[in-house]
Amino acid sequence: MDHIDPALESLRAQIREQSATDPHIAAKIAAQAILEKIFAVLNDGKGVHAESALALLGSLAGQACLQEAFAHLTTEAGRDVVGAIMTVTDTEGRTYYYGDPINRPLLEDRYSVWSLLAGTLQAYGAKLPDIQDIITHVTASIGKPAFGIPRLPANRQIRFQPRECLQLWQPLKTEIIDILPVPANDWHLAYALAIQNLIEQAKGTLSPAEAGIIVMECAVPMSKISE
Repeated sequence: MDHIDPALESLRAQIREQSATDPHIAAKIAAQAILEKIFAVLNDGKGVHAESALALLGSLAGQACLQEAFAHLTTEAGRDVVGAIMTVTDTEGRTYYYGDPINRPLLEDRYSVWSLLAGTLQAYGAKLPDIQDIITHVTASIGKPAFGIPRLPANRQIRFQPRECLQLWQPLKTEIIDILPVPANDWHLAYALAIQNLIEQAKGTLSPAEAGIIVMECAVPMSKISE
């Protein structure tokens, strides 16, 4: 029998107790566990670099939207949307995915990554990223060296690129998402809630408006490629 961390087992018990009254409780609990794990990974002894943490969470939030779409295709209910996920292959043989099953959790649903981010920024009175410009840029850069390279706010840097961030998708899914477990419909929500939390924690050194740009510049392209 696989060993389950006692702390995670406690969280599982909490989810069982509250799931009847809060259908998103697993995602909420996973968000905090994910944030703590990322802090542990990124802490260099001097603290956590906020821009890099937001780039990491944004990249994983975008990947979660794609992986949700894939997960639904393996279920009876999801078979009618198989054709709705479309692919483009570049000259190097790399595949890019797009379509409504990805866009809904990323951009369109009530609890989409974009909706929750925009709500957070509006609560702070912060300017929203130009999401249409980001989408247009990502689409135009498919198959080019610029794909997946975020256009960051002035004087802001990240310590690793979005593609590198995807290396953490499977470990976090195995150690947190699958263990709790978080329903596939809410994988993106767990990351979106972690992003909200981090924006609050980082607002003293990184403006919410800047944080929003970093998140979506990473989330949109990383919803297009599979880790």
